Order: sequence, then C-alpha cells, then structure tokens
Amino acid sequence: MAGPDVIAQVYHTTNSTVVHAVGSVYTTADDTQFQTVLGCGFARPTAWSSIVVTGATAGIPGTWTPTGANPPDKFANMTGLTASPATAWTTGQYVLLDDASKAYWNGTAWVAGTAP
Repeated sequence: MAGPDVIAQVYHTTNSTVVHAVGSVYTTADDTQFQTVLGCGFARPTAWSSIVVTGATAGIPGTWTPTGANPPDKFANMTGLTASPATAWTTGQYVLLDDASKAYWNGTAWVAGTAP
C-alpha cells in the first residue's frame, strides 16, 4: 500500500534508481518510507495531516500511529502516547520526531535517543 505524498526538501534518492530533486512531489512507497524521509528531513507532507498521533510502534525507525498522523514536534510532547510493544524496545529501535530528534520506550517511559 502506498504511503502519503511528499515534497522533497533536499536532493535525495529513495533507492538506487529513483532521484528526487528539491521541490518534486512524489508518493512514498509505504508508511515506513514516509516516516524515514520525514524524519531525516528529506521531505515534508504535501499537506499536514489532521490525524492526531496516539502512539508509536518500535522500529528502525519506528512508525507513528495511527498511520498518517504527524509526529510530535519535540520530545516534551511524547507524554501520553502509547508505545507498541509496551515492553522495552530492543537495541537500535527509535521513532523520529518532527525536530529530527529520536525517542524510544524503555518499558515504563519515553526516553530521548535510541534504545541501547
């Protein structure tokens, strides 16, 4: 299933054969690619979603729930979000916030950075 449309903010590729110039609009392959290009600052959504973020799912990077929700703008706004799984995330897992910082769930609370 294709992900949301984005506008390239910097010249980048999404694989070895697809190049995106600054200002180009393209459809991401899936939610993982969308979260990756958004979190790395490579692209921005063509329109910010009105879907309110309620949680995050572990990954490298993880994804926000529900699909299409905007990530929190900073770590301080992680309070109240549900982590999936609810147990401590494993080594290297994190989610990318809108300010390009990272956060992970340690089993009891959100922590800034990448899971150790």
